[in-house]
Amino acid sequence: MNHIDAFLTQIRAFLQESQILTDANECAHYAQDWSAVLTPNSAATVFPETTEQVSKILSAANSHSISVVPSGGRTGLSGGAVASNGEVVLSLVRMNKIANLHLGALTVQVGAGAITQAVHEFCEPNGVTWPVDFASKGSSCVGGNIATNAGGVRVLRYGNTRNWILGLTAVTMDGTVHEFNGELEKNNTGFDFRQLMIGSEGTLAVVTEATLKLAPLPRSRSVFFFSLENFSSVVELFAFARSRIATLSAFECMDRPCLETTMKHFLLKAPVNLGESNAFVLMEVENAALEECEVWLGEIFEAGLVVDGVMAQNDREAKELWHYREGIAESILSGHDVHQEDVSVPVARLAEFYSEIHSRYRKAFAPTNGGDQAKVYFFGHIGDGNLHIFIQGPKGVDRNQFLADAKKTDLELFKVLKNYKGSVSAEHGIGVLKRHALHFSRTEAEISLMRGLKNVFDPKGLLNPGKVFTI
Repeated sequence: MNHIDAFLTQIRAFLQESQILTDANECAHYAQDWSAVLTPNSAATVFPETTEQVSKILSAANSHSISVVPSGGRTGLSGGAVASNGEVVLSLVRMNKIANLHLGALTVQVGAGAITQAVHEFCEPNGVTWPVDFASKGSSCVGGNIATNAGGVRVLRYGNTRNWILGLTAVTMDGTVHEFNGELEKNNTGFDFRQLMIGSEGTLAVVTEATLKLAPLPRSRSVFFFSLENFSSVVELFAFARSRIATLSAFECMDRPCLETTMKHFLLKAPVNLGESNAFVLMEVENAALEECEVWLGEIFEAGLVVDGVMAQNDREAKELWHYREGIAESILSGHDVHQEDVSVPVARLAEFYSEIHSRYRKAFAPTNGGDQAKVYFFGHIGDGNLHIFIQGPKGVDRNQFLADAKKTDLELFKVLKNYKGSVSAEHGIGVLKRHALHFSRTEAEISLMRGLKNVFDPKGLLNPGKVFTI
């Protein structure tokens, strides 16, 4: 009997057959994330329903020296939830309980497999929300959000996931169950292991449950859409808005190719007069009176910060304006091979950084007489210095050749990022696909400390192996 067979025999003592998959085709679905680059190859997929079962599964895997890849909604783009070397996938999707909402404490307890949108829908009838929000909220799981310290569209006002986690239950590879911080708002008793788990990409322990912090639902949301001359004007508008509007909750930017592609894909009319504008901004403000919004609009136009603009008059129009932003990725990806980068720099240097990389990409993909060319798109969350760069391959070009050519531009991008003290991954973590680039954002001393922590929590190196760094 080999190690996998022995492991499966052991876990069948406490799991139902419906909680175990061994068919290669069925397992492939759970061994892949949205990056869709690495070939999935797992030995089995297991579906625990309780923290106790997770503990027993990990203990059994540890005793048989079997590697385990934690998995949830698999919406990441860095290969962080991919099993490609015969690992066992630990899918937490059945651990999706949402309960014990406490309005006095503003907390709710959830399983790691709870869908982000389901948490929102559970809380909203009570006038509260978990303010972690992004386009993949309908399929992303809370456990994955925690593993990657997910951000999203309202980081500007609410911060990343780590700001909204009060306590965690996590299981280390040897099966030990840990309660980190419980429901305490204040706890000054040494190292905060809860925060260490957040952003560790499932390499230290498996998060199974969490106590989430909640915020009151905004009484209202005012949504604006502006056209601007260029990216420098975007940064000027952001500086104005941030200095004047205390409840600014989102400040999203896109270049003209992004807007035009989204309009074409969804058959939408232009939300504003496009003219010669090359940049566009969607701005959201919470709990603002109409009179305040009108004053801000007047000041923005008087200062010459925008070319044109519109304010949503009702919820329907607000959703329509958000669609221009939320539909960008789908529009670019539809029918094309796309190479994606997700980076960040200090907000103070954002305009300078954009100018430099835009010039570099323009030269790298300059039109020639060779027919269709790759197209480069820029969009992102300006309020937190996060830019998405999508390179869309021309139709008819070999996929592997296009991806190889596109990746050649990454090295220059990462070198520029290092000069700006930026991050090679703003939202999706390092996983496998950005492991080679970690040293552009972290020093060798920091990476050595990471390896040391990995050795403490997982001395055999069995939990999500090969992710973030190699041992």
